[in-house]
This record gives sequence, C-alpha cells and structure tokens, in this order.
Amino acid sequence: MNNILLFLEKYLGAFLVKILGITWRYNLQNPKPGGNVIFAFWHRNMVPLLYLHKGENIVILASTSKDGELITGPAKVFGYQAARGSSGRKGSSATRKLIKFAKNNSLAITPDGPKGPSKKIKDGVFYLSYFTKLPIVFVTVKAEKEYVFDTWDKFSLPKFFSKININYSELYYINSKEEIEETKTQLIKYLKKIK
Repeated sequence: MNNILLFLEKYLGAFLVKILGITWRYNLQNPKPGGNVIFAFWHRNMVPLLYLHKGENIVILASTSKDGELITGPAKVFGYQAARGSSGRKGSSATRKLIKFAKNNSLAITPDGPKGPSKKIKDGVFYLSYFTKLPIVFVTVKAEKEYVFDTWDKFSLPKFFSKININYSELYYINSKEEIEETKTQLIKYLKKIK
C-alpha cells in the first residue's frame, strides 16, 4: 500500500507543481550561473526552484526519510537525479555519491535541511564544495503570494500567478578546509544584506 501511495504522490505531486508552475512569473534579478555549480537554498523554497531548474542536469541531495521520498518522486519526473542521505564533513555515502555526480552535473542542497534549524547554514555544503571543487551559488526566493505550511521550515508553495523573485549569489569557491569558516561568514553577511 505504501508503494502505491508513493507512486500516486510522485505523479500527482509533479502534476500539481506543473499546473502551478505554468502560471508562476519568475523574476530573475541576475542571470543563472553557467557551468556546474552547487545550488544552495533554504529548505522551504524547494518547490519553486524545482520547477524553475527542471531538465538542467541537476542532482539533488534528499534525506532517506519519508519527507525525502516525497520530494524525490516528483523531482525525478522533472528530470532530476537524487542522492539519498546527508552531506557532512566526514564523508557520508551520500557525499561520496555527490562527488561522483559532480564530474558531470550540478548539485542542489538545502544547508538547513533536512530538519533544521530553519535558515541556519550547516557546514556540509562547504565541505561538499571542497571535495567536489564546485563553487557554491546561494539562491534566494521570495514569492509575492504563497501558502505557508505549519512545518519547521515554514514550507512555501507559491500561489497561482504569483510573481517569484530569484536572486543568485556570487560564486563561492572552497579551495582548502581553512577557507570554510571565512566563506561561511561571507555568505551569512550576504544573506543578511539581501533580506
């Protein structure tokens, strides 16, 4: 029965996002980055970015929990690949998968996921950049009209015909482990500035 429900969620979820996405009006405040990168964004903003970047050869990091399965199913319909697990400094199995994928793909990760705290950057994204040699691009999302769910991250689903403002940060490279704290500080300052 669980498999049937997951199958239905996969295609019904993707259908819902597609119907909503057709009506969304994206306002890119700067161009999408070229080449392979690590897209980092808050957990609450997964859905509008899922639709915006569909078919772009991106591998997502998804947890092994049921919540991870709920996002992985629809994401695959939109052409994403998935590495299941968590990214961390000690090199989990998911991190090793992402390092392999990084040779030919961009990666997508929520640095405050999978369970928070909301909008707090964990170090895993910086270690992933160091291991893969891909730069980090933080993507911020602001929907003018949205449904906000009562979850730990205040999960956002933009409403029909909502205008969605998208901002891509500069590229953040991590060439050594010693650069992680400094880069984290720079990124936090950037995020505070664009609120």
